[in-house]
Amino acid sequence: MKLGFISFFLTVLTFVLLSFSAAKHNSPLSRRSSKRQLRSRAEPEGQAFNATSRSVYSDHSADSQLEKRDGTKYVFMHHIVGSSYEYTRDSWLNDFNQIRAKDIDAVALNVGRDTWQSTRVQDAYSAAAIVGMPVFISFDYTSFDCNIDTTVNWVNAYKGLPGQFKINGRPMISSYSGDCLGPDGWQSIRDQTGGFLMPFVYGNDDQQLKKGSSYGFFDSWYCWGCAWPQGNYNKTTDDDHYYMNILESRYATTISPWMFTHYDNKNFYLRGDDWLLITRWEQLISMRDQLTFVEMVTWNDYGESDYFGTGPSSANSQPSGTTWTDGFPHNGFFDLSAYYITYFKTGVYPRITKDTVYFWLRPHPASIDAKNDPLPKPEGWDWTSDTLWAATFCSSTCNVTLRVGSYSQDFDNLPYGVNKISLPLKALGNVTVKMSKNGQEVINHTPSDFQYQEYTDHYNYNAYVGSATTLS
Repeated sequence: MKLGFISFFLTVLTFVLLSFSAAKHNSPLSRRSSKRQLRSRAEPEGQAFNATSRSVYSDHSADSQLEKRDGTKYVFMHHIVGSSYEYTRDSWLNDFNQIRAKDIDAVALNVGRDTWQSTRVQDAYSAAAIVGMPVFISFDYTSFDCNIDTTVNWVNAYKGLPGQFKINGRPMISSYSGDCLGPDGWQSIRDQTGGFLMPFVYGNDDQQLKKGSSYGFFDSWYCWGCAWPQGNYNKTTDDDHYYMNILESRYATTISPWMFTHYDNKNFYLRGDDWLLITRWEQLISMRDQLTFVEMVTWNDYGESDYFGTGPSSANSQPSGTTWTDGFPHNGFFDLSAYYITYFKTGVYPRITKDTVYFWLRPHPASIDAKNDPLPKPEGWDWTSDTLWAATFCSSTCNVTLRVGSYSQDFDNLPYGVNKISLPLKALGNVTVKMSKNGQEVINHTPSDFQYQEYTDHYNYNAYVGSATTLS
């Protein structure tokens, strides 16, 4: 196991710390409440909601050039350098070209203590300059040496390179954790680097983030845990508004498609039901006048299933003992996000020109017992329904059919825009999505690499994400 992954193996411990802090300071950030108040969840029937009917979107009869409004909205992608052991510069070029294509502004490079990571960061900065995809360091202080001089040396070594992301000429500096440095340490880092500070520092009284308080000099502060619901309920913006009241315009936040991990030292699932990713994008868009920075979490954290990419390229790019990522692509989550990234940054929905169906589901019923798993079901396993979730991007009125095994449902006359639909998993077998328009079938897609099954050797609450698009 590479040491670069230790930082994320400790995530469960950090959330415990957050829970204690939340209890003391009425913060909504904790991953788990001390009481699991499980909501009764009836088996859902198929659902359909149009996600653009009540929103402002561009006239889809004409193309318009969309530009970032006032240059005030930024979207970042969090990249785990600890997952890049086998990377070359070409690997970074490949990642950055994909990320840049979605109009993302910069990549946060999460660095830990491994000595080999400095070489990967050098390659990343080189690739960033070639692609035009700026990067900045995000120090993971659950692994990285919690030392002022070491931090300053890293920042100053890279801040002058053409690949460095800057705000008003100041190099962006971020972190996961960092209370170990204390306010004086952070202030020293800022003074010695001229950096723009946007850390995620936790474990203190949240009120210390207010201007005039001990951490009030932070240029921004982002809420890592705000990407997911922290219990058996849908994601809300309560935690965002809690921190907005403290940080005001300095508040930054996160978005993530999924969360599941299954190791002996952390074993939990955070509820990803009810189109979590799309719902979260809608929330961010509703708050866009109050937000400057949003970070997508993550490109490649395979150990916690919250990746936006296709999945690990080899065993060496994920923690040992990871049994839930091979064959589970997430790039469909990334592709559909492009629509919302544009709206968040411009205030206008882009025109939908290609009909697409995105869909995702878990590989087995939540309640079954694994045949050969030494670990128990993950905490939160009973917070999810057995459902196929889908989103149709319709360029005009369309009809869609969802099928799993022998059970299917038709969704007729779905209007222009994004339609969120779902199908309860009442049968086992292959997944098929179809779309027809004006009596003609334009999509008929059955993935050959996935089946919904009633058995598993190891618990897997990760999502398989697929998509199908018309040619015109």
